[in-house]
Amino acid sequence: MVMIPVASIGLSDELRLEFSSKAERSRAWEIGVFYLEAPDWLQLDCGREFVSDLVDKSSQYRKVPRYGELEGFIALENNQQTKLALRRRRWNTHYPAAIRNLGEQLDRIGIAIVRDVLLRSGIPSKRWGEASGGYSSGGGDAFLNFVYYDVEKPDLGLNPHTDYGLVTILSTSGPGLEIFHGGKFIPVPVMKNHLIVNFGEALSFVTQRTQSAVSAVLHRVVRQQGSDLIRHSIVYFANPDLDGNLYQIGPTGDTQSSVSVQELFSSLEGRLTEQRT
Repeated sequence: MVMIPVASIGLSDELRLEFSSKAERSRAWEIGVFYLEAPDWLQLDCGREFVSDLVDKSSQYRKVPRYGELEGFIALENNQQTKLALRRRRWNTHYPAAIRNLGEQLDRIGIAIVRDVLLRSGIPSKRWGEASGGYSSGGGDAFLNFVYYDVEKPDLGLNPHTDYGLVTILSTSGPGLEIFHGGKFIPVPVMKNHLIVNFGEALSFVTQRTQSAVSAVLHRVVRQQGSDLIRHSIVYFANPDLDGNLYQIGPTGDTQSSVSVQELFSSLEGRLTEQRT
């Protein structure tokens, strides 16, 4: 079993990501996942209560309409995952005040993580916003999702995939998450008072040509059994502007490559479809 690195969020003038050593940070970048100690000010309890209530079929939040394929109350096909997913611009419309506040707190953490990755990559700070599709400057298309697993469905909990965005922050109530490492899937145990953070394809692309690239980790959720307590999760996705561009920028500030976010995500979806057939 791989030992997953552990980090914390320090507070000075702004949040910063802290590891116990450079080796731990390097291992997190290589594996593509790490634990993050949940700061005292992060109000996870309201999120846990919210997603637990979502399991109730009478919940008003199950009536949130669909906005395209990505948003609204969604039950996935060929997976056990059922979720309420909304991007930042719709939080005010559908989420109660406490949940909007939780989303803003996760925004702060996500921005701190992305900025730390960009700092270590050597990309000049004046180009961080451009490189990250606006996210590191407070823009982008962050999503706040509340997920539970329908144990009546016979499918895998969630099929193997890499996340398309920059960073994913997860708080989950029980085991089931596995990452692909060393040629096989291995479990990621739930660590009390810690979040699970993994890097996505967009951040891997941005840092690919730098001195400190991160890996987008392949992961899945195993099938949840009816005898288990219903597994539920709070999932925050830090994404670039979905209608914008991403840039690979060298240490001297020169643009080495670029791609539209839609083009990158479409190519990833095509690759994932090929793997399933």
